[in-house]
Amino acid sequence: MTQQTDKPQTPKQVNYINVSPDTESKIVDQILTQSAGVGLGIIATLLSLVVLARWLGLNNLIIKWVEKLESDSQSFRSLANSVQNMSVDSKTHHNKYVEDHNKIVEEVREVREITKEILYKVDKV
Repeated sequence: MTQQTDKPQTPKQVNYINVSPDTESKIVDQILTQSAGVGLGIIATLLSLVVLARWLGLNNLIIKWVEKLESDSQSFRSLANSVQNMSVDSKTHHNKYVEDHNKIVEEVREVREITKEILYKVDKV
């Protein structure tokens, strides 16, 4: 035995409401009033935060903090320049080391060749 179940029917959604023009006007006025109240509240909050910050002396604190940041950034710039100069010096010294090393290797090769020539002459005699 099979039992049939009917799918529940969903009611049609109503996308509009029939209201009188007077009611519609009141609804729009209420929405605008609430929106204006929220906007005014945000502006009043921001202004009161600025006044409170000045009253607490945060203006001077922020100025000192910005000055400290500027001096710290200047310190970091000078440190970065010093590190860059050290890097250039290190490369210069390394290049000088490589040149000196190559000269020494050439001198050793020349000494070997001279030594081989002397040994060859000694062996001949």
